[in-house]
Amino acid sequence: MDAVTNVPPPVPEPPRGYAAGSAERARLERRTAELAGRHTSLPMVIGGERRLGGGERTELVQPHHHAARLGVLGNATAADVRAAVDAALAAAEEWRQLPFDDRAAVFLRAADLLAGPWRETLVAAAVLGQSQPVWQAEADAVCELADSWRFDADRARRLLAEQPPSPPGGWNRADHRPLEGFVCAVTPFNSTAAAGHLATAPVLMGNTVVWKPAPAQTLTAHLLVLLLEEAGLPPGVVNLVTGDGQALTEVALRDPALAGLHFAGSTEVLQRLWREIGTNIARYRAYPRIVGTTGGKDFLVAHPSADPAVLRTALIRGAFEYQGQRCAALSRAYLPRSLWRRIKDDLLGEVDALAVGDATDPGNFMGALIDARAFARVTGAIERARADPRVELLAGGQYDDAIGWFVRPTVLLGGDRDGEVFSTAYGGPLLAVQVYDDLRWEEALERIGRGAAQGLSGSVVARDRRAIARAVERLRFAAGDFHVNDEPAGPAGRWPSGGRSAAAGGGTGTAEHLLRWTSTRSIRETFTPPTDYVHPHMEWSPE
Repeated sequence: MDAVTNVPPPVPEPPRGYAAGSAERARLERRTAELAGRHTSLPMVIGGERRLGGGERTELVQPHHHAARLGVLGNATAADVRAAVDAALAAAEEWRQLPFDDRAAVFLRAADLLAGPWRETLVAAAVLGQSQPVWQAEADAVCELADSWRFDADRARRLLAEQPPSPPGGWNRADHRPLEGFVCAVTPFNSTAAAGHLATAPVLMGNTVVWKPAPAQTLTAHLLVLLLEEAGLPPGVVNLVTGDGQALTEVALRDPALAGLHFAGSTEVLQRLWREIGTNIARYRAYPRIVGTTGGKDFLVAHPSADPAVLRTALIRGAFEYQGQRCAALSRAYLPRSLWRRIKDDLLGEVDALAVGDATDPGNFMGALIDARAFARVTGAIERARADPRVELLAGGQYDDAIGWFVRPTVLLGGDRDGEVFSTAYGGPLLAVQVYDDLRWEEALERIGRGAAQGLSGSVVARDRRAIARAVERLRFAAGDFHVNDEPAGPAGRWPSGGRSAAAGGGTGTAEHLLRWTSTRSIRETFTPPTDYVHPHMEWSPE
């Protein structure tokens, strides 16, 4: 125990800056050009074998230049998913019997490969396939995912070392067994780190996985499987299936051996998958674990004591980094009237000056939305807000899909405090601002606490320590992640992440999250077993 607890925790992976003229910038530009210049197949990986999904073919395009094709993927058929499930089950026994340290070594080596020779490849793939600006791709696809693998290995090792106390004459032990069956991982487009973590956290704990990434994230998902193979992951432990996921629902979620669902994405999809599992509950050998995180209508509240520069930065980064497509992107802000007057012009000027364009250009702050469906959803919201007399469009509102699915960062003011712009998550660069009177700080906190149901993340900006303490307490159940003097979104992996209500909350980045992928067996050994059934109080004395 002491040997484990005395081991220092992992060191977070430092991001690279890719400054102009640097060797790392030159390597990234070469790798980006290579990936952009080849149109390749993006096969599934089932039991170590590569093959295109047997269904309809889909072209993977660059969102910021949707005429440019990156590759083709095939929609997984029922037969494809059946093969993936069978491969996961076939690999399960040998993988779960492998000692934990050997399983952890795969992911520690994978983290080093990701941070080393695979670094520019994954960054380039995220830039091209998901339109992540370079600095965002570096933080997400490399630093956060490497941190997830390293920190989870450390957490799990410490968790397994913790054992229950034993009485004299006996020995109590806890055996954290993998789940019986296979785990299904369904992951989103907007974070390579989240996708890679969801597909592998159960694997670290001894489970095997069928992984269905979002179609737009297929390129980075495919590359991650190849990286894991190089790190020593045996065939069949992670099985990648591609496409829309319909066959996954029909086959994997109805299989008696389904042991768990690890999900991140929209609330609607999670509810649909949850209903499917509930409908088939009598089929399963054991009750499947469901661990899900969905996007939120995430908030920021500022106190009159807030630093104006800190507030402006938190608003811009929180709402508009990665086009507002992060799960914890800021979409509603509550600002005191005095502070709003001070920052309004500067804020709107900075928003209007944000560079939007091709994600391969490091000078652009924002790229494009992920696809035509996201573009239609966000632009529809802009037009509804434009037509609402209670809402004032202060910045942005322009959009164009001729070359890529581009939407300018947009700031909306006012409107019904419980209306659409303050309650509906759009997954795009829209920030709704509500201004409150300075003396109504308590009322603002109350409004947020009963606001949108999807409370994944939130933040408070203030210098007054009493105001910070009050916000932390009053908003205890408003969000699973709460930030002080920063934007609501923060890097995953090294910090715990939660959620609230309809945002579900996967609890990632915690020992508790890893325990969800185990089934604990208690072992009690008696060193001095009784040899007679008679208890002392049962003995009879003639006196």
